[in-house]
Formats: sequence, structure tokens, C-alpha cells
Amino acid sequence: MSVPSPIQINHRAQVFAERKALALICFAVREKKRFQTVCLMAMVSLLLVGCGPKGEVREYVVKSEGERVFTSDLLKSEFGVIPFTWEVPDLWKLAGNDQFSKVAWTVGSTEDQARITISDLPVAAGLVPQISRWRGQIGITLAANDDPMQGTETVKLDGGSGTYVAFTGEEETILGLMVPLGDNLWIFKYRSSNAVADQQKERFRKFCESAKIPATQGDK
Repeated sequence: MSVPSPIQINHRAQVFAERKALALICFAVREKKRFQTVCLMAMVSLLLVGCGPKGEVREYVVKSEGERVFTSDLLKSEFGVIPFTWEVPDLWKLAGNDQFSKVAWTVGSTEDQARITISDLPVAAGLVPQISRWRGQIGITLAANDDPMQGTETVKLDGGSGTYVAFTGEEETILGLMVPLGDNLWIFKYRSSNAVADQQKERFRKFCESAKIPATQGDK
């Protein structure tokens, strides 16, 4: 049996390497086409799901804040819609919600900050229990024969009316607006130290008075 010469061995190795490289290239081409096909199918699926009228993604610019808010019909049906529009003071900053609030803002320094929230309760919860609870939060007590609505007034809004509340305790202030609308009692609440409230109470009052109730909501 003849022994292959070094030249023949080198040639065979070169052929093997070329075939291996060609096979790898073919495999890569096939995988690339497969990957492109999968990507194309995924893009088509996203377009079909995300661009229909029921899944339309819309961009809203919140007036006076310059904040962009992205939402969708799905999110709106999940969390509901606040039935008001308003004008937010320039210095207020959007803040994280707590377990009750629908939207929240803060203003002031980190060490002495006011918090403003909008939330809702069933209208059956009533004004007086909520007002009494706010008094208790800042240490205000009433005598048994005192009017529970003391410190409140009715304010006219665009599309309805509400009850404005102003309570000042020894250290803290709570301001608020309560608007019964349909089955809900909508609550605009401000709470801070008395010092910060002295600077912000007029802004909060104007914020509340800027609230507008669309006709379709006010007629319910």
C-alpha cells in the first residue's frame, strides 16, 4: 500500500477545510433566512395586533406639565378615566401614586414637601365621614354640638360644583375639594406643613377651581 506524499496530505486537508467552511457558510445562510423570516412574522403580528382601532396607542401631552403620557384603550379600560381636566401649577411635579390615588404631585423641598392627590370613593361614603377623618389626621377636634361642615364651602366648577375644605392644625394643613359625580365621590387633596401651605394654598385653590367636568360626565 502506497503512503500519501506530504503534498497529497496537505491537498486533502485543504479540500476538507474548504468543504467545512462551505458547509458553515450554507448553514449560516439558512439560519439567517430563517431568522429574517421569524423577525418578519413577528413584525407583521405586532402590526396586526397593535394598529387596530381597539389597540391603538395614543400620545397625550399633559397641559402645563410638558409630560408625555402613553396609554391605550386597554389601559384606560383597566384603570378607568378621571372625568376632569385641570391646569397644574408649574412648580408641581408628578409623583408616584399610593394605594388610593389616581394621580399625584409634590411641591416644595425634599425635607418639607407638600403632596397633592386625586382619588375617588363610592359616593355613599359621604362627605362628613371624610371631612371628620381629615380633621383627625391633623389633630383638630370639634365639640359635639359643632357643625361638622365647619371650615367648608361650596364652590362652582365648570360643569358642576364641589365642596372646598380648608383645615389648619397646629403643625399641618389639609386642603381639599370633593365632587360627587355619578356613583363616585372625587377627592382633590392637599397636605403639608403649615409653612409650605402658606406658599401653596392659593395655587391649590386655583388648581381646584380650574377643574372642568365634561358635559357627558356632568349629565350622568
